[in-house]
Amino acid sequence: MGTRLGIDVGGTFTDVVVMHEDGTTIVEKVASTPQDPALGVMAGIRAAREVHGVDTERLSLFSHGSTVATNALLEFKLPRTALLVTRGFRDVLEIGTQTRPQLFNLGTQKTAPVVPRSLVFEVEERLDRLGTVVTPVTDQEIERLVAVVRESEVQAVAICLLFSFHNGEHERRIATALRSEFPGLSVALSCEVAPEIKEYPRASTTAVSAALQPLVAKYIANIEMGLQRERVSCPFFVMQSNGGVVSADEASSNAHRMVLSGPAAGVLAATQLAEDTTYRNQITFDMGGTSTDICLIHEGRARLDRESLFEGRPLRVPQFDIHTIGSGGGSIARVDAAGLLRVGPESAGAHPGPACYGRGGVLPTTTDAHVVLGRIDPFRFLGGEMPLDKDAAEKAIREHIAGPLGISVEEAALGILDVADAIMARGVRVVSVNRGYDPRDFTLVPFGGAGPMHALSVGALVDAGAVVVPVNPGTFSAVGLAASQLKYDFGTMVDRDISAVTAAWLESIFENLIRRATEHLDAISGVTNRRVVRLVRFRYAWQDNDVEIVTGEDPLDEAALAASVELFHEKHAFEFGHSDPTERVEVVAVSVEVFGELGRRPHPVTQSPQARDAAASTRRLAYFRETGWVEVAVFERSDLRPGDEFSGPCIVEEREATTIVIPGFGGVVDAARNLLLRPLSKERT
Repeated sequence: MGTRLGIDVGGTFTDVVVMHEDGTTIVEKVASTPQDPALGVMAGIRAAREVHGVDTERLSLFSHGSTVATNALLEFKLPRTALLVTRGFRDVLEIGTQTRPQLFNLGTQKTAPVVPRSLVFEVEERLDRLGTVVTPVTDQEIERLVAVVRESEVQAVAICLLFSFHNGEHERRIATALRSEFPGLSVALSCEVAPEIKEYPRASTTAVSAALQPLVAKYIANIEMGLQRERVSCPFFVMQSNGGVVSADEASSNAHRMVLSGPAAGVLAATQLAEDTTYRNQITFDMGGTSTDICLIHEGRARLDRESLFEGRPLRVPQFDIHTIGSGGGSIARVDAAGLLRVGPESAGAHPGPACYGRGGVLPTTTDAHVVLGRIDPFRFLGGEMPLDKDAAEKAIREHIAGPLGISVEEAALGILDVADAIMARGVRVVSVNRGYDPRDFTLVPFGGAGPMHALSVGALVDAGAVVVPVNPGTFSAVGLAASQLKYDFGTMVDRDISAVTAAWLESIFENLIRRATEHLDAISGVTNRRVVRLVRFRYAWQDNDVEIVTGEDPLDEAALAASVELFHEKHAFEFGHSDPTERVEVVAVSVEVFGELGRRPHPVTQSPQARDAAASTRRLAYFRETGWVEVAVFERSDLRPGDEFSGPCIVEEREATTIVIPGFGGVVDAARNLLLRPLSKERT
């Protein structure tokens, strides 16, 4: 496997993990550089080399999770992009689904389309619903389109023609001409980006892909130039939203697959934790400086969404079903006009950051609240490399929260944390209770710089079964990147009654999809342990709600197909509250997930736990509602061994994260050195 490098760019910090072949890791954090994220990545590489002595010239691979695509969509700073559509469909992005985002809000504003109507151009061509050519696209029409694109002076073009998911020949002919005439033009085809039914989501996804391509390509080119300067010559991979990596070149041409690149890496690390431990059912809780990303993992598999809304725009691409809320360590607290305490979604970001950072910030944040309550040691933040200003934190909370509300600074700080916890608990319920899952059957897995500080209080609000703080929680997403694997998703529409298909016919479609994915794997050296997962989407006849069923890794036969239909009825009842085994069933689409290991992934080193009381490294005063100011034990995470037990209130510190064990809870270090936290009333395991 060699030595791997994983770098995850966050809103406040850029996380670096170097993973050696024996499973040992080196972790580092450097400040993010929002004006140019590539600078933070290079700073992380230099820190690994200069601080930790990593020979960056001998790395075996580098995997990167980036927010460049996410931020571009959030800020809507996109290059000038055109959209080519079948004649009569110019308003596809304007009309959308006609669904009002806020039904009773008369002043609601529609989300602006990625491509304005003035840059949507019609194509004289037509296919029928089966993909048969009705009106061919002529050479003269293609010449006209080339002239239109030239006059529009765009940097990217999206092509989305009617029923091209059945026959993409027209789209490919137009794309070939545009690429020949304009070599630097970014072109995205719906038959490649989102080859599925539903015109609006397909057009929206293709437009997003085209618009992001120039930005992502430029960013990746900057990273590659930086890698050359830093003498890093190993293969460079980029994390996709589906939890697998692809080569940098493939990421540049499939930019829409990077929208949830960073958060996906943390979920991937959690699924690997599920493989290696008994924690098969998880709710991941990734709390950083700006936001918190939450995802449900059931029986070791993260929920995968085929279509989502990003800032009100449909995005049809396989991605982890991650629910994001605007609450993080840098979330700003304020008292609104009605006298109510609010926390977020505005964030202090990396600059100026929370008031305690001493970078000019004067507004109170959740991090400031932790500092004021003694839960973060101002002199040991980031291992003492970044001392915090407790007086500035107290001043910010006193002036902006405690004073206006007429309460003490401690009460104000507790109030900030209570509001933040309530917001995050609501997010946990969205991915669990709202979808029919009982949080008591799940383990809350917190990570990110702030996740372990809030995990127990949030877990208590939702009655989670337990909390497990993994090894290196502060850089957990980068851990997922360092241990990542290749992943390709390919699918095709079927849209047939189940009585009209056979297992052998569906398997022939699977084989074609697997062949396409294999070609991509074959182009990358060092791929081992290839694995294929087959999936079929079913629905009841004339219905719109489909359910995806994993048929397994083996070739599909009639028994497996019948079992999949039975499972469809069960899952339909679970997700929609009803099912009817006598009703006609249709096969909507089939798809494959093809994985390829990039060398051997190390598994955690385990030790036989020996139950004993953990030895505190120091003690300090901290404030809790149940106790007031109280002296608590502080444990150094690196000193804890499997079997060590501790009771709250106490604090577990490490360089990149702090775990708060609130009163009434205790913990034990498991065989893989994770922290298993539960109420003291429950028997320890």
